Amino acid sequence: MKKSNLLIINYAMDIDSQVFSHQIEVVNLLAANFDKVTVLTAHSGKFQVAANVEVTSSNWSEGERVRSLFRFYKSFFRIIFTGNISVIFSHMTSVQSAFTSPLTRAIGIKHYLWYAHTSTNIYFRVSKLFCEGIITSTPGSCPAKGKQIFPIGQAIDSLKFAKKSRRNYPLSKFVHIGRLDPSKNLEEIIEVTNKLRVRNPSITLEIIGSPSSEKHKKYAEELITIFSKEKYSDWVKFTPKISRELIPEVLREKDCFIHSFQGSLDKTIVEATFAGLPVVTINAEYLEIFGTWSDYEAKEEVDLQVEAQLLLELNISTLEAEIEVRHKIAQAHHDLQRWIVNLVSILKNGPSESVKL
Repeated sequence: MKKSNLLIINYAMDIDSQVFSHQIEVVNLLAANFDKVTVLTAHSGKFQVAANVEVTSSNWSEGERVRSLFRFYKSFFRIIFTGNISVIFSHMTSVQSAFTSPLTRAIGIKHYLWYAHTSTNIYFRVSKLFCEGIITSTPGSCPAKGKQIFPIGQAIDSLKFAKKSRRNYPLSKFVHIGRLDPSKNLEEIIEVTNKLRVRNPSITLEIIGSPSSEKHKKYAEELITIFSKEKYSDWVKFTPKISRELIPEVLREKDCFIHSFQGSLDKTIVEATFAGLPVVTINAEYLEIFGTWSDYEAKEEVDLQVEAQLLLELNISTLEAEIEVRHKIAQAHHDLQRWIVNLVSILKNGPSESVKL
């Protein structure tokens, strides 16, 4: 019987990574469904993997693209020619996928890319041309449409992000978890929260995260400096990035997740929904799936201030009922185990009618 050997090309095998720590979990869950898994990662740190997993790092450096590509190709060809690879999964690595998918198409190895961004680039377009398919979270989280695009939801561990049993009323402990990057519109989040405090001065906001790269470090420093002044210091708190293991605990201590990123479906707001927190956001993908606190269909653009104010005006029974509805939607479409089943089905058997969001 032919063995099923999977090559995963990912960005980081590091439990301390702010953005990519979950890739370790994905590797181990996939390993339970394949005879052997080889991981070619761009960055390696602290991790634990299953016995049938082998990890190689290319030590990719954005500042040394040519040297990085040489190291990457050296490891890639060694794995391809010695590993008897049956399928390749590029997980959040469109650059590496673009440099390898023409080769894998030529030698007949199936290759799939996970891509969950609304924007496109040359690397994505090359990957789409040569990969068997693009796997994404939701239809609106991918810039391309068609039979080659496979939305399978987000991958949230419902056991870790267990639903909060009791909430404090009125809602006062607001939180945002994510990168300290301009795209997250953190200034708007702070200003909207400040306006909410006119009616409820007990409202506080904790922003948890760090800049994703050196180029955003200055932005983060200026943001913290501005909003650490006396006007904000008694109710705005900045906390550096925390490990993913601590996120469920933080969510259990909060009352509301506030978010202002307009793009693909952010994993953090789905995690908050699993945890039973009401989410205030302008994210179109989230609103399409879970609904709004206002009349979304009657508006061309959702206003974060309006969403937050209407949430706070809901009575307890109405709010609890809506939280339960959203929690069930999250479980039905974004549970980790369902995600893995769908992903494995595509990687082993190709797309089928049974894989639907």
